[in-house]
Amino acid sequence: MNLILLALLLQSSLVLPPRTALENPASVSPVPQKQRKDYEKLWSRFVASKDDAKLLKDLEKESKKQKALDQLWVIQGYLHLYRGDNTAAREKFTEAVRINSNNRIGLYYLAELAYAHKDYGRAATLYAQLQSVDPSHPDVETKRQRAFLLATDKLLQTAVRAESENRLAEAEGLYRQALKLAPNEPSLQARLVDLLLKQNRKEEAEELRKLAGVVDAHPVPATAADEPRNDDLADLGRWGGDIEAFHLIRGTDAVTREQFATLIVRYFPQVTEFRRTPKIVTDIQNSPARSEIMTVVSVGLMDPFPNHDFEPALPISRGDLAIALARLSRSLGLSGKESSIAPPDVAASNAIYPEIQMVLSYSIMTLENSGSFNVAGHVAGREAVQSAEQLLDIFQQAQR
Repeated sequence: MNLILLALLLQSSLVLPPRTALENPASVSPVPQKQRKDYEKLWSRFVASKDDAKLLKDLEKESKKQKALDQLWVIQGYLHLYRGDNTAAREKFTEAVRINSNNRIGLYYLAELAYAHKDYGRAATLYAQLQSVDPSHPDVETKRQRAFLLATDKLLQTAVRAESENRLAEAEGLYRQALKLAPNEPSLQARLVDLLLKQNRKEEAEELRKLAGVVDAHPVPATAADEPRNDDLADLGRWGGDIEAFHLIRGTDAVTREQFATLIVRYFPQVTEFRRTPKIVTDIQNSPARSEIMTVVSVGLMDPFPNHDFEPALPISRGDLAIALARLSRSLGLSGKESSIAPPDVAASNAIYPEIQMVLSYSIMTLENSGSFNVAGHVAGREAVQSAEQLLDIFQQAQR
């Protein structure tokens, strides 16, 4: 798994919208009636973008008088962002969150600033805190995953460098920090066992080996084709606290439509930014993947049935999987190419023949052992995961 490529894929920068598009801090914390009139004047001056230096002084003066108004600190944070002073902005947003720990605006910009300054561990923590305060925005989970991956990778790369330069105590500390982020990651556990053995701390190494279940300090991949592999850092970062949902998908004999929708959004979070066309879907209110289903439907990767039902629990067919993956491939900018493989059970006149040709040409899907494509067949979890990973690898290579 190439974390650097994944990081490049998901990277973003702090982009400020027009002031008129910013959320009024009063919508997060209602301003008391006595202070409301004065507050609205200050907010209107900020939106009008006139004499920011004078406004900043007035806000600082008002904040000393009204110390409990976190909204005033948020406006100051906004001002410093537009002035390009991230350090001062961070101080103001921090104060707003100190006054009101549920201030989602302050939490959001603190997380964004931490990420922009490559403090990925803090960014991941702040995104998680923001998510607990305001779970209505799925993009926050994507950002938390991104920060988690980069934080873990940064620690790992620094630890490997320290170990190679024989700074073993420093390397050990870094490996242990990484394990706090990904406590069940076998490759990290094995590296720490190796390091302890290198320092002749055999008893500690053996204790860690037993606790972590590390059979060998250099574990080898399983050879059985159908044996589920261990989670790697990408899995942990991608799924976080929902890792058991991933295990369920990977281990099932027939992936459902809602499971595959979840898989798409987890592996390709950028789909949430694709152009959307509203669609009516009538039967997903109780689905745990409701948000993911609405995403894949609105961006045109999967279709509801003619009666507007999505049938979340219905197993996805191999034909529908091919359609979704081919559409996703094109949306990611991959060009279609014809495969030299001609499945005997799908005629060239079939409407989904081009989609099947595309997934076969990139080896995103393969023919069954019988030599047929089996359009109506079910899709096993490991096959769906392999398809997603193969497409992700192809896309990453195309970005080089």
